[in-house]
Amino acid sequence: MIKTVIFDMDGVIFDSETMYINDLIRFFKQHDIEIQVSDCIPLIGIDSKLYYEHAYTMWNGKTDFMTFKNMLQEYFRSLDRDYKAVVRPQIYSVLEHLSKHYKIALASSSRLYTINNALDQAGLRKYFSLIVSGEQFKESKPNPEIYLYTIKELNVNKDEAIIIEDSSKGILAANRAGIKVLALKDDKFGLDQSQADIIINELNDIIKLIEKGA
Repeated sequence: MIKTVIFDMDGVIFDSETMYINDLIRFFKQHDIEIQVSDCIPLIGIDSKLYYEHAYTMWNGKTDFMTFKNMLQEYFRSLDRDYKAVVRPQIYSVLEHLSKHYKIALASSSRLYTINNALDQAGLRKYFSLIVSGEQFKESKPNPEIYLYTIKELNVNKDEAIIIEDSSKGILAANRAGIKVLALKDDKFGLDQSQADIIINELNDIIKLIEKGA
């Protein structure tokens, strides 16, 4: 019986991947480098360390890595991202319903600062019993540690949890953790979601499937 629902954040709770990609494209353009959306897709769902390392491969050696990383971090800090504008509307009713019957956790590869900022803007923090960031671990997704840690902290077994993901790396992390995973269907980036147990079309499907014993 399901006792815990664990949500990824970007791409699931927030339709934020497009915002992140556009921000990155704009940064590179400011430095006279043209990159495409397709160049940014490998960055979806990875932790910040790998993010900067991969982004640097598109930098054409304009500076050393640490200079590039500092420049990009400073650029990101300067942005006033509006997470309320990209929150998925159904998430409010879904979390309201689920939180009455299950423990709700968030396990995201994003930095804790980003997670807190997004949840506070959208007014969603109250629904989560536990919030976990990939920066707490040596390796984040697709390493399963983030999900194994989450169920341990909530004192539930693998078969008592279900994960909601979208990225191939997140789905793989759930698979490696041995926890059932639902993938919110991606219609934008061509993400490989084939390893998910079930692909859902909308967030409301989570409630229907759990109540059916998914």
